Amino acid sequence: MNSPLEEIINIVGREYTLSLPDELEHYEVDTKKPSLVVFPGTTEEISGIMKIASSATLSITPWGGGTKIGFGREPSKVDIIVCTGRLNRILEHEAGDLVATAECGTQLKVFQGVVKGKNQFLAIDPPHEESGATLGGIIATNDSGPRRLRFGTMRESLIGIKFVRSDGYIVRGGGKVVKNVAGYDLPKLYVGSFGTLGLIVEATFRLYPMPESSETCLVSFPTLETSQELVLSILNSPLIPTCLEVLNQRPLSAISDKLNLNLKKDWYAIAVRIEGIEKAVKEQISKLKLVSGDSKGEGILLKGDFEEKLWQEIREFPWRISEKNRTICKAGVLIADLAVVLRALDDLEKESGLKVYVSGQGGTGVLIIAIEGEILSIVKALKSIRALVNSLKGTMVIKEAPSSIKSQVDVWGEIGTSHKMMERLRSLLDPYRVLNPGRFV
Repeated sequence: MNSPLEEIINIVGREYTLSLPDELEHYEVDTKKPSLVVFPGTTEEISGIMKIASSATLSITPWGGGTKIGFGREPSKVDIIVCTGRLNRILEHEAGDLVATAECGTQLKVFQGVVKGKNQFLAIDPPHEESGATLGGIIATNDSGPRRLRFGTMRESLIGIKFVRSDGYIVRGGGKVVKNVAGYDLPKLYVGSFGTLGLIVEATFRLYPMPESSETCLVSFPTLETSQELVLSILNSPLIPTCLEVLNQRPLSAISDKLNLNLKKDWYAIAVRIEGIEKAVKEQISKLKLVSGDSKGEGILLKGDFEEKLWQEIREFPWRISEKNRTICKAGVLIADLAVVLRALDDLEKESGLKVYVSGQGGTGVLIIAIEGEILSIVKALKSIRALVNSLKGTMVIKEAPSSIKSQVDVWGEIGTSHKMMERLRSLLDPYRVLNPGRFV
């Protein structure tokens, strides 16, 4: 009788499996090496894999582009990695209804390229697009970027989903129309579930028309207080920014050097993106110049390819720094408290000797924080930042860190009271803890 691993190899075919030690090294998850890596080509193959893994209590770790595989706690075990790269078809694009359906292994950049042919786009802009982030991985981690201010997260864009439970049962939820109010909203349940409730195999998204015009005003200030005043002025004005990002000195300096912007590197900066029809964009940029001029900021205007490069650098800046001991966090506070956290992080850098890179979304209160330095200093800094954020009634999670840091600082922090309901859902959908055991809360 074949072993469970041999049965799984027979399902996908030996040419679509990896099992040799040197082949498995690339697929380590927080230093844990799998026993088998498989590349299924259909939903039915995934269903068969799940049935065998569940009956043999083997763990399953979904793997899309591998760009977010470091998210979450260190897994309790990694037996089988299921790579979704062969599930990469765009199944349907109803341009007239502004919806499209694709398989979960489809890369975001490929999906955007296809729907752009009909002058449409999916309104999410997380990091790692160029390095192969997949639609399934973005859904599972609820990753987002600067466009979150205007369009929200994946929760607002996902309208239908198809997934495979740990017992191999194939389930559909949601629909293929934007205004769908029938039944339970399963798609939203799976956004940010970290692959613990099922393996996502298909998704349907609402799309938006491509904006006719786009311009970004990058304004720099000598003080944090002045930049925060401009943020609040913009939010209290008739302006409708797509993105509103506050940068501290380190990312500003790095971006200025890379794009030859010749900005003052010891200042703060605000990047404001306006999108829409050309006339409206020009009117709003004119008003923005007046507002920023009153704040005595120094501004430059970017458009076209140069503008796209700027926003790509803003999204990707944490992953541009050295990988050695690099730790990346995501915090959420009230918009009014952004300056408090930014100031505290500046003080922390001076006191600790660490390098601290920060980008804050002025309209949502979300901060992306990248820290580089010695392990012990980073651990101390993370505890200090979390204590501050918690005191402001906010939250902080660690998005990426070496195992030596994860073992000393909990990735998720205070969970709150919702974990009881989450545990009940997990018990119903994955009673044997087959999917990503240990990684989520």
